[in-house]
Amino acid sequence: MGIQSSIAIASCGIIIISLVCFDIFQSIILPRATSRRLRIAPLLVGKILWPNYRKIVARLPLSWRPSWYRAFAPLTFVTLIGVWLSLLIFGFAFLIFTAGNYVRPPITKLSDALYFAGTSVLTLGFGDLVASQWPARAIVLIAAMLGLIFMALGVSLLFSMQSYFQQREQTVNTLMSRAGSPASGVVLLLRYRELNIVSSLSHTFVQWESWVALILESHCAYPLLIHFRSGATENSWLASVGATLDAATLLLTTVDGDWVGEADLYYWMAVNTLKSICNHLELSPIEEETVSYSEYLQALEYLKDARYKIKNSQSSFEYFKARRSSYMRYLLALSRTFELPQHVWLPEFKDYSTKLSQTESNIAVSARN
Repeated sequence: MGIQSSIAIASCGIIIISLVCFDIFQSIILPRATSRRLRIAPLLVGKILWPNYRKIVARLPLSWRPSWYRAFAPLTFVTLIGVWLSLLIFGFAFLIFTAGNYVRPPITKLSDALYFAGTSVLTLGFGDLVASQWPARAIVLIAAMLGLIFMALGVSLLFSMQSYFQQREQTVNTLMSRAGSPASGVVLLLRYRELNIVSSLSHTFVQWESWVALILESHCAYPLLIHFRSGATENSWLASVGATLDAATLLLTTVDGDWVGEADLYYWMAVNTLKSICNHLELSPIEEETVSYSEYLQALEYLKDARYKIKNSQSSFEYFKARRSSYMRYLLALSRTFELPQHVWLPEFKDYSTKLSQTESNIAVSARN
């Protein structure tokens, strides 16, 4: 093998190893990484795996789709680890191939170099191939060192995502008893009035503010978390954020009261969270009318029946629409991109007297599922 060929092969190996190390550093070590250039993970997950997976699932029966969507994130995590590891082995195989004369017995085939690189990165060390001189020894030592670091970081990534996922879903699950399934901001307000705990809403919004702050940090640092699904088919973290934002918006624009300061703080925190996630993933907002005036009046009737003091509907509706559009444009973008269940404005019930029984029935069905 000529000198020029050796330099070219070694350069390819160094480039591959550098890309993998850079991607692992950006994906695991560096929090809130913003650079998506020269990245393997965003290209693999966002441009290759997810679009094609969606097309496959779209052809399945409706009853099968939730289970298949839930399987995407775990399968992608395993695939990503496998791709990183395979590329790392290939990169070191190219380097070992150029230093084949410093190995005993000498390596003359790329397949042998792949085998030796694999045993080095995985620190197996079978001993049938031995780096006899320093150029090969240096490559093998670096491969073993990076292999150990990679394994440790892979385990760290798994536990970090599991921890964030459990913290996220804890609030999603508690909201099922408050906002129903699928979640609704109107039902949430009715439920608090029914249980006579409206005064605790301010404290609850403080808790939800911390929750969306956790989502902002974790889902920008680890975008794969967006694909991890809630246990209830009709619910999702996105639906829970939407329902709580609807409740906050109604309190700020429609309900007449002077105790909604925490709702405003939560509103801006949640809107900023959705906007930041969309910007990080380079998603364009979707401008679309989601609640008509008649639907708005219908919700107001339920709130009046629950003894909420309501402002003038005609003047408050425009303010309500402006507030709601600030977050629905991002909710729609995330929901349609990732096939996540959305919250509902009003559940399908005929009158207020049947609302609570139907909501509780939906919760019980979701719990059994």
